[in-house]
Amino acid sequence: MRTLLKRILMVLVVALAAVAFVTAASAQKKKYPWEKEPGPIAGKWKATCPASGNLQIEFRLVGDKKASGTIAELGGAGKYGYKQGEEIFRVAADDFGEWVGQLKWRSVAGAERWDPVRLVATPEKLNATMTTDDCYKNMPRVR
Repeated sequence: MRTLLKRILMVLVVALAAVAFVTAASAQKKKYPWEKEPGPIAGKWKATCPASGNLQIEFRLVGDKKASGTIAELGGAGKYGYKQGEEIFRVAADDFGEWVGQLKWRSVAGAERWDPVRLVATPEKLNATMTTDDCYKNMPRVR
C-alpha cells in the first residue's frame, strides 16, 4: 500500500512540475532586456485644448498590446463633425511601453484624415508626444 501511495504521489509531483514548466514557457517573455510594459492607457481622459470643451476620450484595451479610443463625452468636438462613441484613436504598445498609432483628425471644413500619434500613459496623465493636435497633450485622467 505504501509503495502505491508513493507512486501516486510521485506521478502527481511530476505532473505538477510539467504543468508549471509549460505555463512558464508559454508566458510572454521580453524580446529585449530594456523592453517595458505598456503604460496604463485604459480609462477616460479629458482633452486639454480650449476648443474641445469637455471632450473626453475612453480607451479600451483590445488584447494585451492594442487599444481603441472612442469619444465618451462629445464636449466641443461636435462642431468638427465628431459623434459620441466614435472611434478616433487606434494604437498599439511598442517595446518602449508607449502607444503608437493613428488619430482621426477633422477640420471645421469637414476634412478628415488619420494622422500618426504617439502617446505616453502614466496613472494620472496621457500625453501625446507626437501629434498634429494640441488637444491631446497632457490629458488628465477622468475619475
